Amino acid sequence: MNLKGLNVKYALANIGFMALASGSIGFAYNYLSQSGFDDGTVGTVMSLVSLLGIVLGPAAADLVDHSQRLTQKTFITASMVVCGVFAAILLLIPQGAFLILPTVIISFMCTGISTPQLNSMAFIYEKSGARINYGLCRGLGSAGFAVGSFFMGQIWAQYGRNTLPVWVVASAVFTIVALQLMPSVPKQHAEEEARDKSISMFKFFGKYKRVTVMAFALVLMFFCHSLIQNFMAIVIGTFDSANVEGVQGTALLIQAMAELPTMLCFAFLMKKFGLFRILYIASIMFSIKHVLVLFCGSVPMFYGITALQMFSMGAILPATVYLSNELVNEADQNKGQAIFVTASTVVALLANFLGGWMFTFLDVKPVLIIGVVASAIGTAVMISALRSDPSHQRTRVES
Repeated sequence: MNLKGLNVKYALANIGFMALASGSIGFAYNYLSQSGFDDGTVGTVMSLVSLLGIVLGPAAADLVDHSQRLTQKTFITASMVVCGVFAAILLLIPQGAFLILPTVIISFMCTGISTPQLNSMAFIYEKSGARINYGLCRGLGSAGFAVGSFFMGQIWAQYGRNTLPVWVVASAVFTIVALQLMPSVPKQHAEEEARDKSISMFKFFGKYKRVTVMAFALVLMFFCHSLIQNFMAIVIGTFDSANVEGVQGTALLIQAMAELPTMLCFAFLMKKFGLFRILYIASIMFSIKHVLVLFCGSVPMFYGITALQMFSMGAILPATVYLSNELVNEADQNKGQAIFVTASTVVALLANFLGGWMFTFLDVKPVLIIGVVASAIGTAVMISALRSDPSHQRTRVES
């Protein structure tokens, strides 16, 4: 197996995948609302995307765990094909047609169910003798999200809603090509034995109670984050209704680029501060950022708040990947990765469904207050979980 240049290839796969996510996640509300659907319907559709991710994400992880032939690479490739095909179909459906809704659901859910598989690939290659700098590769993925978001916002302003499906198709093709450049990792006998020892998702929750509590904390912490991300157009509209997509694209660019330094330096930060301490600080920063959004009243202030992503999401994302790798047994690694992705999917489900209807009947401020309260509770739960096991407080990851 040729492992030469593997970091570059894995980084390219992350860039393509996150560029796709910049459309399917960052601009889903814009696309559906401009297709003629009200906020309640949009929220319901986006929650169904999340619900399918919750159901199919762990199921996919279990399938890959137990399959003798199916690998993360083949699964993600198949998902990207489905995503791209259904995004292309959107170009053929008239504006306002009901068929847009199931087509969006099928296309966009592929991002959620593929994310844990993409994360797991890094550790699978490491077990085969490669050295993967996950923080660097994931950080470059954030750069792909940033650049994608910026150009999506600018192109959208000129060409409108069809920018989204074209972007998703192009990003899916890029991701597929990058994946094919990566070598396939055959499942070894040891991995087959580990697979045989892999437990069910139901037993996983009972066996890894601390991981389950942390995942629940993330659900609460991410609720306000998802409200702001998925309905950013509504939030921006309270202080600049003239150029919503342009401001949104720039904000997503700043936000994703702010994550990049943290992710690039994550291995160093892990050695210096420890995994649990990073999670502690990032959890607090999440709540602070959400409170600031509540009182935001201008575009420059909003841009400044999005830059705080450096200390919150920029640290949380790689930290949860390493957390699963540390606290979960090898046989259950795919489930460990899936559980944190599922947590973010659960919160997207709640934020999309509840947010869609709350924004229909409430002003922006009351909705954000609800999100801020949930975020604060989640931060408290996470801190409690981190303090419950002093033996992990000095956690380090060997390079």
